[in-house]
Amino acid sequence: MSRLNAFVAEVTGRLKSYRIQEDSLWYGFVDRELEVTRILDPRVGVVAGGLITVLYGPKGCGKTSLFKVLRYALEGIESDVDIVIVSSEVEAWRAEKLYAPRTLSDVLREVEGILGFSITPTGDIVGSMSVYASKLVSLMVGYIARILKGKRRVIIVLDEVRADSDDRLAEFRGWLEGFANTLKWDNQEYSEKSGGSISVVALTSDALVSEIRYKVGSKVNWALIWNLPYDAMVELSKQLGLDLEPQLLWRLTGGNPRALVSIRSRGLELWLRADVVDVLARVVESLRGEWGGDVWGRIAEAVSNVDEASFKLKIALLKHNVLIYTGGVHAYISDIPKEEWVGRYYAYQIPAYYYVLKLMSERRGVKVRLEDVLGYL
Repeated sequence: MSRLNAFVAEVTGRLKSYRIQEDSLWYGFVDRELEVTRILDPRVGVVAGGLITVLYGPKGCGKTSLFKVLRYALEGIESDVDIVIVSSEVEAWRAEKLYAPRTLSDVLREVEGILGFSITPTGDIVGSMSVYASKLVSLMVGYIARILKGKRRVIIVLDEVRADSDDRLAEFRGWLEGFANTLKWDNQEYSEKSGGSISVVALTSDALVSEIRYKVGSKVNWALIWNLPYDAMVELSKQLGLDLEPQLLWRLTGGNPRALVSIRSRGLELWLRADVVDVLARVVESLRGEWGGDVWGRIAEAVSNVDEASFKLKIALLKHNVLIYTGGVHAYISDIPKEEWVGRYYAYQIPAYYYVLKLMSERRGVKVRLEDVLGYL
């Protein structure tokens, strides 16, 4: 076994000891060995020195959990990889939490001095009301390049970037285009000095990021993560105590962890109504004013062949995170399932959207109940 393979095996061996809490439920981390391997292996090129990687995927598929668990796993072993997580959970671009390893303590002291904040043991940023994530990341990269000693592979993760409106998309695009060259040159300086590397990963669930994919170009690495595969979904559903047939869960959630947790917390009927039917009903109503009765014919096209659906409909479904663009990415860190709700260029984020939208189009109405869906499946 090569040194790299042994390192990856040691890391993935620690993953399942991590416990996740969500909606007052605790469960063990499931699967993701493939994704961890592709992130840690520099030959794959998903996370490369000097590059920003925009890692996007369905809402609730586990992007944040993946990097939190990876950071935890790396803390327990000797390695040259450092994971830094900058969290902006409440307000777009506002840095609220910062998780960094002890190897970067000198860098953090310099950054704290410049920005005038301090970091609590739990990672909370306190003492400043104007710490923006983009500025924090930029300063960290600069100080890593100039003062960090030793050959380290530093991966800075900007968690849950908001790109759910035209303004936020423009802001995100501007940051990507402006910071890409800065990161490139700082990484080159650090690499020449010590042989290490610096990379930045921006996590987002907002499917509208596909709108700026071709505008930003090759300055940025685009990667796609997906929901859990079937066997991992079965394992998680057992941990959650879900007393439902695995095939039914698969045809509703497609392995989406957040959907599984929500079904366990709220019940299948409430989850379906609030998270699926109501979302799709809002999309239909937003389009009915322009298309009138023809809206059902347009929607029928989307469930027949999502790749060939009208552009306006796809934009509406992307905006509501019903669809996600799966084409034109540089790397797939997950295996994408071959299912009827997954097209060549677009896919439904969870299959429940596909089946409920199909049922709505056939009935030409948005009133869909749980028993209708169960009978349909």
